[in-house]
Amino acid sequence: MKIAFVNCRIMPWGVLNVFKDLIESENFAETKIFTLFSDRKVLETKKWNIEVITALPKRINKLFLRFSKKRWILASILDYRNLMFFYIPLMKVLSRKIKKYNPQKVVISSFAVAKNLNFCKTDYNWKFKPKTMLYLHSPMQYIWSHHQEYTQKIKWYKLRIFKFITPRLRKRDKKFTKYDNVFVNSKYTAKLAKEIYNIDSQLKYPGIDHNFSNIVVNTNPNNYYIYVGRLVKFVKELDKIINLFNEIQEPLIVMGSGPDEEYLKSIAKGNIVFIWRIQDPVEKSKIIQNAKWLINITKESFGICTAEALLAGVPVFAYNDWASVELVDSDSGILVPNKNHETLIKSFSQFIEKSRDRQKIQDSIKVLLGSN
Repeated sequence: MKIAFVNCRIMPWGVLNVFKDLIESENFAETKIFTLFSDRKVLETKKWNIEVITALPKRINKLFLRFSKKRWILASILDYRNLMFFYIPLMKVLSRKIKKYNPQKVVISSFAVAKNLNFCKTDYNWKFKPKTMLYLHSPMQYIWSHHQEYTQKIKWYKLRIFKFITPRLRKRDKKFTKYDNVFVNSKYTAKLAKEIYNIDSQLKYPGIDHNFSNIVVNTNPNNYYIYVGRLVKFVKELDKIINLFNEIQEPLIVMGSGPDEEYLKSIAKGNIVFIWRIQDPVEKSKIIQNAKWLINITKESFGICTAEALLAGVPVFAYNDWASVELVDSDSGILVPNKNHETLIKSFSQFIEKSRDRQKIQDSIKVLLGSN
């Protein structure tokens, strides 16, 4: 069976592991991955090398990769985040490439615009219309849930363009057709899907790296806290975590990579250590397993790193909203009411006063994830 996997962009984080595990476990040999932007030409699995096809022409895709981490003026133009201004035409290009591949099944993993493929329209001229499955991680956050925060932090010369295209993007974002199956990663995402798109969906928590499935709880953790995720100020609000640890002077490991890495390193004090995103899943699981707690105050539509930490029996310091409330409770961590500096310091002091049963944390999250 020819299968097309579709995602908004392919970079070295979660979605790659999801695709890789699915392709290997189900023996999907005849598969291609379609995306707007990618840092690689192929996805290497244990059995096959799966071709990655981008909406951007190869030379332009290479330019974005080359300059995305530079500090030059050109880098601010060739930043993959600027592709959001061209999502609509790029999705049309990607739709044509998928149609040319002529798959029998299309699996779409969408946190922004992958769901907006034109080929799903009933009037699209297909010889044989493929079966479609949508897994919705989140609506497009820039124009919906994070719109206000984004307009406050975006640079002035982008802001005018962004305000102009937002109504058009919202209108276009709602115009995606019915899929054969629609799944969501949390109850919170299901609520948004109903409110924004008026679609019903099935809850299916995302798969977690199998290295966390049977991990042994460390009841005597090392003396450090950990953050795992992309290094960005916007959405992840990692700058607030760094400011917190700058003041409390506790050891923090920041594991990840991202466009704001240099800035975040510049404001961090000596008690904060940055390590590149660990590609070896066994090594990554050990670092998380041995941590005192995971720190994650992101507004999460699910929270893979939160679930991984809980599966390792590690308590979580999280934000009291969105999907975090589905995973974290008073027995497995603390949910902070807001993110201002004083509240974070006060909540952290309360957090460390109460000891938590790490084995109970692991058992509880296994029941929750296993039940769905």
